Amino acid sequence: MMEINTKSPASFGQRCRILNIAAQAVRRRAIRGGDDLEGWRLSRLMRDAETDTQVNLAEREYDVWLQTIPIRERHTLA
Repeated sequence: MMEINTKSPASFGQRCRILNIAAQAVRRRAIRGGDDLEGWRLSRLMRDAETDTQVNLAEREYDVWLQTIPIRERHTLA
């Protein structure tokens, strides 16, 4: 799984691309889990983020979501 470093000086476009790539991994995990509605919702939020506020919110929620995944699984989902 890709971790997002919000402290990096990435441009807005780069942040959106990173979110989009990470959203695909979150969606794959949600589908594989079968009933992971929260993961599905998060992947949509990440994919649809278009403003700075939406991107900030998606990055924060993704960081929180990553904390709920076992460490061994984070590395296999990339």
